[in-house]
Amino acid sequence: VATIGGGHACVMSLAWHPTIPNTFVVGRKDGTIDIYSSSSDEWDLSFRRMHRLVHSSFPIRALAFSQPDGALLFAGDDDGKLYSYDVSCNNEKTNMSAPVKLVACALTAHKGWVMNLTPFPDGRRVATCGSDRSVRVWDCGMGLASSTPVHSFEGVHDGLVWGVDCGSAVEASSGGLGSGRARVERLKLISCGNDGVIQVFSCGE
Repeated sequence: VATIGGGHACVMSLAWHPTIPNTFVVGRKDGTIDIYSSSSDEWDLSFRRMHRLVHSSFPIRALAFSQPDGALLFAGDDDGKLYSYDVSCNNEKTNMSAPVKLVACALTAHKGWVMNLTPFPDGRRVATCGSDRSVRVWDCGMGLASSTPVHSFEGVHDGLVWGVDCGSAVEASSGGLGSGRARVERLKLISCGNDGVIQVFSCGE
């Protein structure tokens, strides 16, 4: 349907924007982040690079827009940094032509590579995993700026933690006096690593 780019550094990660059609972001081996967009015309898929972000010089392995509206862009690099960009000025009409600004950076999100990340559905938190065998949960505001995670799960895998994701899981909960057990939907994190193990974490607090 379309061929984009060529002659640039290797692409290490990529993600679609959740609300702006025909818009995606790629993270490259040289640390650059490129945002591409096309017109909303279904017959016109001539993608253009709208922004190039150059705050890192290390490979960008982890990349995602916040949920549910894509107001923030998160990126993690091989130097252990976690970046947060404000893209909220952009919408379907701007076609990603509005400014994109760096708003926060956790300088020591991980002691090693940031392997993957996943935004929470509520738009307030983001989880990361790293080559330091840890999974961490961050507040999208001051938590990133201070490099202080909300939760830190250390040594959860024997080796690299390759992936992390957030979703809803249904579990039984004790009801009030005289009532039975209710089914409650809570947020859970899952992670996977070199050891072949999948870990499940509660993150509803």
